[in-house]
Amino acid sequence: MTWKKFAEQPRVAELLAASLRNDRLAHAYLFAGPRGSGKMRMALHLAKSLFCTENKGDACGACLQCRRIDAGNHSDVHIITPDGASIKIDQIRALQKEMAMRSVESFYKVYIIEHIDKMTVQAANSLLKFLEEPPSGVIAILLTENSHALLSTILSRCQLVSFSPLPPDWIADKLRAEGIAEGMAKAASQITTYLDEARALSQSEWFAQLRNIMIQLIQDIKMPNSTVLFTIQDFWQKNDRLKEELPLFLDLLILWLRDILYVQVGRLAYLINSDQQDVLQGQALAWTKAELLHAMEVVMDTKNRIERNASPQLALERLVLQIQEG
Repeated sequence: MTWKKFAEQPRVAELLAASLRNDRLAHAYLFAGPRGSGKMRMALHLAKSLFCTENKGDACGACLQCRRIDAGNHSDVHIITPDGASIKIDQIRALQKEMAMRSVESFYKVYIIEHIDKMTVQAANSLLKFLEEPPSGVIAILLTENSHALLSTILSRCQLVSFSPLPPDWIADKLRAEGIAEGMAKAASQITTYLDEARALSQSEWFAQLRNIMIQLIQDIKMPNSTVLFTIQDFWQKNDRLKEELPLFLDLLILWLRDILYVQVGRLAYLINSDQQDVLQGQALAWTKAELLHAMEVVMDTKNRIERNASPQLALERLVLQIQEG
């Protein structure tokens, strides 16, 4: 894989590729961004680009050096992860001792520290001393999902590289390429910006069942003499997992209501549940735009209530009543 193939983070890839081309690498980088945004993959590619024997300033992924880095057994590339809940001072001291030695196979030595925000205070202070006077040829790549938790003195000694959440369209394209149905791929890509999590969701039988329950609920809400509250109680008794996954259920509900609105305004290209277009078009006849906007507000309020530890079943029943009252 080359820098040009990092389509999910093109700005970051170009920044690092240009630094290599112009021999302007920083001694310490802070890769900051949400989970699943590709920070570790980019860090490993930067490391491979320093050692690759085939592509100057890039990584072929196939030479011995690249393959050893991928396998985690390159003598000049070290990855540190939390020991339990935190990165401890002994880990940083051992790393500093290793980094003080001469590199074995080239001018460079690279260390990657994952979840740098989970360092103990002692470990952070120890790392700071290294960042202030880095040995020649040593490059630090620090990864975090929460840069605000780091010492300002550490932040000031690193070049900050911000990673954006993965674009939903990119995630959906990846999932479709793996054979996942379009409706499942699009829905999962809207729920999470983490590719692995989106993959697990879209392949889950439970995710499909939850989506079907949501569609049935919306159908029943608009039925004359609706018995939807009894339907909810039935779902609750038969699906214990619904209690755990109610926030996910509500996310799917928001996407569905938005799709009904898109059908009404003729924006079919924007549908997430595009595999259910016929159902959406039928339901679009039963809702006014004002009702849809009100329903989406109710769903968001219900999510907030659940986050404040409201009873999930009561919150869902309240949601249905509020939507029906419109």
